Amino acid sequence: MDSQYENELRTLQMRFIGKIIAGFTHEIKNYIAIINESNGLIGDMMKLGKSPENELPVYLDIIHSIEDYIEKTTGHFRYLNRFAHRMDAPLSSFHINESLEELIALINRFANQKRISFKQGYDNDMPPVYSNPSLLQLIIFTFVEKNIMELEQDSTITMQTAVADKSVLITIIPNGKRVEGSSAPIPTELLDIIIKELGGNISQDRGKNTVIMLPLTSSSMSQAT
Repeated sequence: MDSQYENELRTLQMRFIGKIIAGFTHEIKNYIAIINESNGLIGDMMKLGKSPENELPVYLDIIHSIEDYIEKTTGHFRYLNRFAHRMDAPLSSFHINESLEELIALINRFANQKRISFKQGYDNDMPPVYSNPSLLQLIIFTFVEKNIMELEQDSTITMQTAVADKSVLITIIPNGKRVEGSSAPIPTELLDIIIKELGGNISQDRGKNTVIMLPLTSSSMSQAT
């Protein structure tokens, strides 16, 4: 990859990381605000003399709500931690389904803003692959973001995984009407260079479905059989 494409890739990566961090901090801010409000509600009830003995169901509901959002906050931090560590090594063995779950969790806010939901169609017997997980997530994010920008509200995006012909297939399937006149450009040439360096390819059909293919290593194929 020459210097021009390296600069373009660096710019694309920085934008990607910025989007992930922006989505993450927004979600965490919301979770903390809800926890704080719930905590304040308990304080208000106690000031009004509503003791836990007399209002036990209400207190328990609030406590369970706080526990739920603490769990969501912890989970979101776990996703971000995994996302960050995927950049530690250019090549590593990882599970495609886990990387997709992580990516969707971190960008879900942007889909929620347009009431677009994600659906999953994962092959649960997927073997691990040996590749560059951060670059793969960058490619997937670029196509998913394009669909989020172009689809109308109340649409869906299905993420599918499968193994076929000694390859792992990741299919992004948009389902919904396109916003009239919308077109979100993507750096197709750069993405083609990246995926070829990973030994795979990208294809699209007329239905706007995107298929990302990665080759399985010999060790992965032995696990798949």
